Parts: sequence; structure tokens; C-alpha cells
Amino acid sequence: MKKKNAGIPKANYYDRLQKQGYIFILPTLLLFSIFLIYPMLDAFRLSLYEWNFTGSPLYIGLRNFIKLFATKRFWSSYSVTLQFTFLSVFLLMFISFWLSLAFTSKLCWFKQLYQSMVFLPVVLPMVAIAVVWKFMFQSTGLLSVVFLDIFGWNIPWLTSTKIAPYTMVLVNVWKFTGYYMVMFIAGLLNIPDVYHEAAKIDGAGFWRRLIHITLPLLKNTLILVFVSCAIFSFGTFALQYVMTGGGPSRSTEVLTLLVYKEAFEYTKFGYSAAISVMFFLTLFIFSIIQLRIFSSQAEV
Repeated sequence: MKKKNAGIPKANYYDRLQKQGYIFILPTLLLFSIFLIYPMLDAFRLSLYEWNFTGSPLYIGLRNFIKLFATKRFWSSYSVTLQFTFLSVFLLMFISFWLSLAFTSKLCWFKQLYQSMVFLPVVLPMVAIAVVWKFMFQSTGLLSVVFLDIFGWNIPWLTSTKIAPYTMVLVNVWKFTGYYMVMFIAGLLNIPDVYHEAAKIDGAGFWRRLIHITLPLLKNTLILVFVSCAIFSFGTFALQYVMTGGGPSRSTEVLTLLVYKEAFEYTKFGYSAAISVMFFLTLFIFSIIQLRIFSSQAEV
């Protein structure tokens, strides 16, 4: 029995398969272009205008950016976002890495159960998580009552400008630790056991194997986790919007929340677009650094 494509040259056959593949991805590409690429490009145009949604846009050039750089609120939100990102990245990478080491250890019992428990918050919606934690952090909430009854501490989780930013980091770490833990576990499982067994025979302890074997062979996973964690943390919105609305005294007002308020509360769409452009440029610069790092790793 002859094959269906036996008479077709191999090059033409693969070209036709490639064209058919473009047809299949066309709907997704159209949706991606309409709802992501076009709004992103239009934000650059809108940032040069003053528009309150009711009248016609008024071209003002770079005035929105000049106002932006001279406004303390923007720099405050930028600082809050950087602080939230830095703390989230550090804690997420540290906790998820050590959890992955524990769950890949042969000494860990019921590891699948523990992994499921840690990963469970990842599949839950952020809005639902924020609502539940908000109730727990209130003065009559579970955590507040527990800390007050056991330790005698009356902690203003969401009402103190010094504590509220760290509360946001705490919830964010609780939500995403399982996600990055799975990424680390995948990287650890790709390390051959031969290296560790040979090191044990040579008398290397846990810390020497960790520093000289595990971390160097986990380099690409570490970079991937760092980059994805930084991008997702920098773009946080739902957590602060639901739990604090940016308060108290704008101590948790991240850039994405400022963009939302300027656009939909104060109807300053041009100014809001200028903030979103600065947000995009920050992530773009970070992506360039990421590509540089990955290219240098590939050369090595």
C-alpha cells in the first residue's frame, strides 16, 4: 500500500505543512494582535495627547512625560513597585528553592501530598485569595486574633504604612511559591545522580555538593525563575487593588494601580498612557538584560 504523500518531494511537503500551521495559529494571532499588540502600540500614541474620554484628544507632545517626571506620586509608586518586586523575587526564589530541595530528597515522606498543598494556591484566583486574606488581616480576622491572643501583638496588617507593603509581599509569596517550586524541581530532576554519588564517594558534604554541583547545573533554571518572577511581581495589580486599594497613604500603590486610577477614576487617559509607557520601558530594559544574560550563558 502506497503512502498518501509518497509522490510529493520532501521539501514541498514540509513547506505545505508549514503553511497549514500558519492557518491554525491565525485565529490566535489575530486575537493577540487586536487585544494586546494594538492597545500597547496605541498607548504610545495616546501618551502624547490630553484626553478625558468625553471630548476629542488634544495633542500636547511630551507634556505628560514632563509632568510625570516632576510628580512625586509617580516616583513613590515606582519605588513601591521596585520594593515589592525585590522582596518578592528574593523570598520566592529562596523559599521555593529550598522546598524543591526538600521535596526531591529521598528522606522526604509524603512528598506528593506536600507538593500538592504548596502548589494549591497557584491554581486559585488572585482576587479570591486577596479577599480571603483581607478578611484574615482585619482587626477581627483570624490572624489578628491569633497574634493578639498568643503573642499579645496587635498588628495593623493593612492600616500601617510600614507594615502593609510587607503584607502584600507575604500574600504574593504564599500565592506563587508552589509555581516556582515546580520549576526548580524540574531543574533538579534533570541533574544526573552520578555527579552527586561521585561527590559523596570523594567525601563532599551537602553544602559542597550544593555549591559546586547543584547550583552550577541549575544556572539556567535560576535565571528563568528570576526573570519570570521579576516580571510577574513588577506587573502586580489585583492583590493591591482588592486588599488595600493602594493605601494606607499610597504605601501599596504600585504602578499598575496608578495607571488604573489615573485612567478610570480621574479620566486622565493620556497621562495614564504615559505611565504605562514608562512601565513598558522598564520591562523592556529588563528583558534586554535577560537576553544578554541568556546569550552569554549560551556562549559559555
